[in-house]
Amino acid sequence: MQKSIGVMAGVLVFVAISLLPVDPVSIPPEAKYAAAVTGLMVVWWLTEAIPIYATALVPLVLFPMMGILTPKEAAVSYADQTVFLFMGGFFIAAAMMRWHLHKRIALHVIELFGSGPRKLILGFMAATAFLSMWISNTATAMMMIPIAMALVATLMPEAISDENGGSKEQRQFAVCLLLAVAYAATIGGMATLIGTPPNGILVAQLSNIFPEAPSIDFFSWMIFAVPFAVIFLAIAWFWLTYVAHRHLPREISGSREVIHHELTGMGPLGTGERWTLLIFSLVALAWIFRAEKTIGDLVIPGINTYIPGVSDATIAITGALLLFLLPVDLEKGIFTLDWESARKIPWGVLILFGGGICLSEGIIASGLAKLIASSFTVLHVLPLILIVLLITLLITFLNEVVSNTAIASIMVPLMAITAVSMGINPMFLMVAAALASSLGFMLPVGTPPNAIAYGTGYISTKEMARAGFALNIIGCILVTLFMTLVVPMALGLSPEFPAWAVLPGM
Repeated sequence: MQKSIGVMAGVLVFVAISLLPVDPVSIPPEAKYAAAVTGLMVVWWLTEAIPIYATALVPLVLFPMMGILTPKEAAVSYADQTVFLFMGGFFIAAAMMRWHLHKRIALHVIELFGSGPRKLILGFMAATAFLSMWISNTATAMMMIPIAMALVATLMPEAISDENGGSKEQRQFAVCLLLAVAYAATIGGMATLIGTPPNGILVAQLSNIFPEAPSIDFFSWMIFAVPFAVIFLAIAWFWLTYVAHRHLPREISGSREVIHHELTGMGPLGTGERWTLLIFSLVALAWIFRAEKTIGDLVIPGINTYIPGVSDATIAITGALLLFLLPVDLEKGIFTLDWESARKIPWGVLILFGGGICLSEGIIASGLAKLIASSFTVLHVLPLILIVLLITLLITFLNEVVSNTAIASIMVPLMAITAVSMGINPMFLMVAAALASSLGFMLPVGTPPNAIAYGTGYISTKEMARAGFALNIIGCILVTLFMTLVVPMALGLSPEFPAWAVLPGM
């Protein structure tokens, strides 16, 4: 029933806006129709009336029919280089999961941190966050939460036998560990461009809306996003273990043995793992050293110094192709990556990127961007730091009930238009919107890792909301501080309106 209502509501919004009697001089017909398509997509994204990835295909059909874009102009958005950056990243992640390399890395990191309850939770968070930088936060949570559950079930089975099972300390440890893994998966994904879809949506929209804007490459994003994730992870760990769940057991005997047993059971590093680890390492290094680096008077040549046409997407696809070529067992025809594993990547996310780019392209081409921008003049009187904080808070709490990919698809281009209307650098609001789209720690529907942790049946909504509300606020404050103090230095930004930010007709 809810989905049917969502479908009908979207259609009604589309029809109502399309039939509005407007002055064709002040509001071009194309702008009205672009608003109608946008309204339809927003309603369907917010209500998830149909899968959000299917909604992303709407512009491909309606924009050419309404004369907003040609079929070719609409279709080309779905082949943006950001789509291929994520595709390559997904293929590498698929190889890691095929050979269980991600599990081996996670167990080694957990073993490194020690066996005390707080150290163990920190180890799980560090391992989860690191993996989430390179593979989807959903896949990371789906792997790490069963490991956490197995550890708790082995060492303190009474703690998860039912909601009131075990001592208070054991119960708190079980809940804290599961929440810590879910939150770390979300935080870790914010550290790289391929860690979570909102980051990719930002890069795609930036290059689409502002073709002359300085690009955000893999390395420049990590300059500020990795410190952000590390600081946020440390704060989240402190909050969970010393405040929200401060009554933890003094010690957990046997945890080191359990982790060692898991590692021993995996056996030695196999050929598939070795090839995957090599390609993963080479691709990460290539992303970091793609562009020339200047450190004081020292200039470090990059890949682009010798091969100018190489982009982050080129590197990702090259790594993926090598995985298909490197043999594990030639006699049996087994290679590091096969199509059976590769076809399981989240193709819907790639379609979503294209749909978001196509939507923003239509909004600009139709003149709707100019009309939207004029409605945000009220924000001119506020200081930039307050604007960033308000936008971050709005997106974060919307994200508790709406998919983060849907929110990013709506809000990132909207923030670009808002910034232009205010005469400030659009990257300030766009980056803030992308980061805020990954926040959402209160409710099971906030992020996929939250849902996975809640799905274990050992965490109540009240427990998640109590721990997550503070992290939402902390996250918003941290995003605002980084956008004010760190991101401008990392990306070389100035609040002043740049020449590349002029939109057609504005």
